[in-house]
Amino acid sequence: MDLVSVTGLHRPRTRDEAHEALLAGAVPLAGGTALYGEAHLHPAGAAAPPGETTPVTALVDLLDLGWPDVEALPDGGLRVAATASLRTVLDHPLTAELRPFLHDAFSCLLASWKIWARATWGGNLCAALPAGAGTAAACTLGATAEIWTPDGGTRTIPAADVVTGPGRTSLGPGEILRALGIPAAAGRARYAVRRHSLVPSGRSGSVVTGRLDPDGRCTLVVTAAVPAPQILEWDAAPPPEVAAAAVRDLPHWHDDPQGHPSWRRHVAGIAALAVVVELGGDPGTHPGTHPGTHPGQEEET
Repeated sequence: MDLVSVTGLHRPRTRDEAHEALLAGAVPLAGGTALYGEAHLHPAGAAAPPGETTPVTALVDLLDLGWPDVEALPDGGLRVAATASLRTVLDHPLTAELRPFLHDAFSCLLASWKIWARATWGGNLCAALPAGAGTAAACTLGATAEIWTPDGGTRTIPAADVVTGPGRTSLGPGEILRALGIPAAAGRARYAVRRHSLVPSGRSGSVVTGRLDPDGRCTLVVTAAVPAPQILEWDAAPPPEVAAAAVRDLPHWHDDPQGHPSWRRHVAGIAALAVVVELGGDPGTHPGTHPGTHPGQEEET
């Protein structure tokens, strides 16, 4: 949809200019696919009363800051710019080890190849949609979020702490998600992805992703079915039934046209069971693929 209320576009040359525009009430723009895809009300600026919102009237183009898409870190990890598109992340040589998992995770988005070329990984987190597959990927990798603060500082939090609810994040007034930090160990883990939706080409109603580390530690991440990412961890891979029960014991389930909470709870349990089975399977099996099935769909039994 068109943002007919927008009358200003900021093209910052410096970090300070970007923070200044955001504090005045402008909205950050990177890929813009979520921003232009739905109607939005945004915080009216740091000087506005708490909770007050206003239609979007100005944008801040973060692409003008020219951040490198993917950088190698000294410890072997990666720094992925929040403005890097999904396609750029997938095709970058430095993400080769993670590409199968990232492809399966990003495929949980209801998006065409044109969206993949434009939508950004960081923007997917900041949009804070429950079905944000970029959120699922970041949480499963154990990524951290590098956040620029208006005072010129930087704070780092787990990517899982960015999204706090549908359309809500932990970013404060004027703050900017600069990058996602992916630990070096992420490239040595095994991954699995399971998605459910009410119709095959519909928005995700449930996404369960899993990671099995070389030391046996197992992590499950539930998104889409819940208002904000839920992470469950075990020192060793649990029996599949235990994992399914733990997921179904989560206290809060999302409710919107993409699925009733009871259905989401049910299929998330099915997905958790399948993810744990796959993670514990033959190491020769591709970690992002489940033989005979699409990684996004499981039969409901």
